[in-house]
Amino acid sequence: MTFRLLAMSAATLCLGACSTVVNGKNQRVAFDTGSVTGADCTATGGSDFAVNKQFQTPVEVKLPRSSKTIDITCNKTGYQMASRSISGKVEGSTAGNLVLGGPIGVGVDALTGAIYKYPDTVSIPMEANLTTPTVTGEPIAP
Repeated sequence: MTFRLLAMSAATLCLGACSTVVNGKNQRVAFDTGSVTGADCTATGGSDFAVNKQFQTPVEVKLPRSSKTIDITCNKTGYQMASRSISGKVEGSTAGNLVLGGPIGVGVDALTGAIYKYPDTVSIPMEANLTTPTVTGEPIAP
């Protein structure tokens, strides 16, 4: 009986922080701007404002996992600026981690951000700027 208890305790300690081991502290997120390609985007925010990335769409960006909001703003000449915010949600695997790893495992995962997940794909559609001046210099009416 003592050996069994010792083996279960060792397994629990080894399985603690499962999300950190399985998912890692970072996540790859795909960004696109609909049918518009080559938009210049900036992503800022996250835990302790750790995210400050600039990229062109479409792209896949590595982000640190967190529950904190990340704000994305995209610009391209001839199009209206587009933006979107995303927040990390607790992954379903956290419940299993709580059972197997206990409070210590969940605590470690929460501190590293590994229990959170951003959407795998973020689409930020952009619309054409209809107020572009014509040859006469007058704006095009919407």
